Amino acid sequence: MDETALIQHFYKVGYITKEHIEKAFEILQKDRSRNVIDVLFEIGALDDNKLLDFYKKHLPGKIWNGNVEEVEIPENIIKELPEDLLRRNMIAPVSYKNGVLTVITLNPYNQQIINELRFKTRIDKVNAMFAPRRTIEAVLDKLFPTVGKILEDLEPEGEVEIEQEEIDFSDQALLAAADEGPVVKLANAIITEAVKKGASDIHIEPYEKSLVVRYRIDGILRVYHEFKQPSLKASLISRFKIMAGVDISEKRKPQDGRIRLKIDGRRIDLRFSSVPTIHGEKVVMRIQKAESYLNVKLEDLGFEPDDLEKFRKAIWTPWGMVLVTGPTGSGKTTTLYSALMERNTPDVNIMTAEDPVEVAIPGLNQVQINEKAGVDFATVLRAFLRQDPDIILIGEIRDRETAEIGIKAALTGHLVFSTLHTNDAPSSITRLVDMGIEPFLVGSSVILIVAQRLIRKLCPVCKVPDQTPREALVRMGVLKDISENLVIYTHKEGGCEECNYTGYKGRTAVHEILVVDEEIRKLIVKGATAEDIRDLARQKGMRTLYEAGLLKVRKGITSLYEVARVLAK
Repeated sequence: MDETALIQHFYKVGYITKEHIEKAFEILQKDRSRNVIDVLFEIGALDDNKLLDFYKKHLPGKIWNGNVEEVEIPENIIKELPEDLLRRNMIAPVSYKNGVLTVITLNPYNQQIINELRFKTRIDKVNAMFAPRRTIEAVLDKLFPTVGKILEDLEPEGEVEIEQEEIDFSDQALLAAADEGPVVKLANAIITEAVKKGASDIHIEPYEKSLVVRYRIDGILRVYHEFKQPSLKASLISRFKIMAGVDISEKRKPQDGRIRLKIDGRRIDLRFSSVPTIHGEKVVMRIQKAESYLNVKLEDLGFEPDDLEKFRKAIWTPWGMVLVTGPTGSGKTTTLYSALMERNTPDVNIMTAEDPVEVAIPGLNQVQINEKAGVDFATVLRAFLRQDPDIILIGEIRDRETAEIGIKAALTGHLVFSTLHTNDAPSSITRLVDMGIEPFLVGSSVILIVAQRLIRKLCPVCKVPDQTPREALVRMGVLKDISENLVIYTHKEGGCEECNYTGYKGRTAVHEILVVDEEIRKLIVKGATAEDIRDLARQKGMRTLYEAGLLKVRKGITSLYEVARVLAK
């Protein structure tokens, strides 16, 4: 029996209606990756009880009658199983004997998924049986423990109070504790959960009587777990330090490291940082997905069409300096890497000086700054100029010496990319002058400045019309006049399952782009203030960050609340 015959069977025996089938296939036409049984569940045509009743009456030989507690899969087979594929398609392995993998699923006749599982695991014989959703989830949680399940295993029985003094905090004890199964699983589960939720940072924060785990998702930091076990605090932090390759015996100084791993076949880099606090060491891990840098294009970054044209023209200029400015976490690295990827061809020599190197990219000559070893930006840039570069990326201009060498490179036939920490594009000019760079050098070398911020996008599933009076929307500059026929959206309070109940899903960038043309250059050489430069640039069509944010509001991408939260008027 194939999948189509199974659906027809459901219909003949009265479990679903013709309307259910039509609605299900209408959804499947839009997304062919979906499973028809899942869709029938989604529209309310089927549930666990109906499905179990159907199999008992019509296909009893396809029902799995095993015990979840007795499921055992060899460790080497578990490592080959793609958890993401299994959870997404509600499939769980329950045994592996004599080269045959037995799995349970809501739909044993979904040959496409069975074949995909064969391909991913390189196991030719896969036997599929039916089991209810709750059974499948229980097996998956047993084989791939979630944070919650691991915490249940760690919970002591009854009310047990452990005094701080009774715990052995020696380095030997911490090493042993950090290698214990539950702690290792918990550390892995925290990282996996954060990656799957789309977090950019993981914060592990020790307090007097607890250890708090927070994830930053779409720029907002939220508490996800609070561990009360006293012994877990030191051992979990030690486990992360071991993974990052830093000294677990050093607890008084900040330390930096890197964790590299694969999740569902994707390479993930975590930038590890620890600092001592009064209750122990706080750990922050910045999640960096190599694929997100390698595959992203300039069109994906939220540029308005006219701004993209300006930016693209600048990055294809033979020489000059392009600056990207904004606070930490505003997407500067992604923008610069996307520009480099567009220029990354065999006939172009690209050299980067970074602190740290965010992600290794084939075709780029990347140098890690190490000031302790005497490898600072200025030293590396001097060496670069003897390496016949076409394009140079300076991770950040921090001082006069670095700025001078970068400008010298830009004036001698090289294209230079770099970042600054300023609030807007015009302020970058005055910042360089304040560093001690002559205004005529700044005006002659800088060709374009991008100020950037990240704002959250409204959840497309649950966003609702904004009820702000239209007169107020006109005053704020969102609408051109009261009669303009345009619906402005905002987030739904409490959100929905799709957006993790926040009302927002994902982020996009807003840009303020200052093109340094002849008139702006003359103004810079005269020593003009940031305000003077901003006024002239706006006359020439530059949108401020706030105006760029309002444009995203008009397009229904974000809300007025989010623009007010992130951008100054």
